Amino acid sequence: MKKLWLFTFIALMPVVLADTLQNVWNSILYDVGGLSFLNLGPDTAVIAFTRILIWIMIFAVFFAVMTGLKSVAPFKYFSRGQAGIIATVMATISAVFLPGNVLAATGVGWATAIALLLIGGPIVGLAFLLWKIPWEGEETKFTVALKLILCFLLLWILAAMKVHVGRLGI
Repeated sequence: MKKLWLFTFIALMPVVLADTLQNVWNSILYDVGGLSFLNLGPDTAVIAFTRILIWIMIFAVFFAVMTGLKSVAPFKYFSRGQAGIIATVMATISAVFLPGNVLAATGVGWATAIALLLIGGPIVGLAFLLWKIPWEGEETKFTVALKLILCFLLLWILAAMKVHVGRLGI
């Protein structure tokens, strides 16, 4: 009888575990990812979340600088705890008193930089390969075919981007 219960338990474990993991994933995706835990409107939630991220970043930078530069004159007088307190105060002041439109502009600026890097990186890399492919200086049928394939890949990437940018209305 114990073996039957053990077998039933082991057989039902993946079903229960899958349901639990699905609930956990949905909670993370929709509650945390959608910022609904802040109980704010969508625009306000993004600004509030950006404030939290700015606080974390400023605290990390100030704390790292104050604890990392122990030999420099102004920082050698602070202990690790004092550096943490000063970093906390500086991060809190910065996050609280930054206007929302400055936070939004900062987020848009960083998002644009990352998007340009993610979109432009493969294009620049493929163009560089097209420029450098005959490494030894000899053009062969293989290198010509490789350049042709890279040109088609580059054309495909640019055409796909044109379609998606057209949908955005940019």
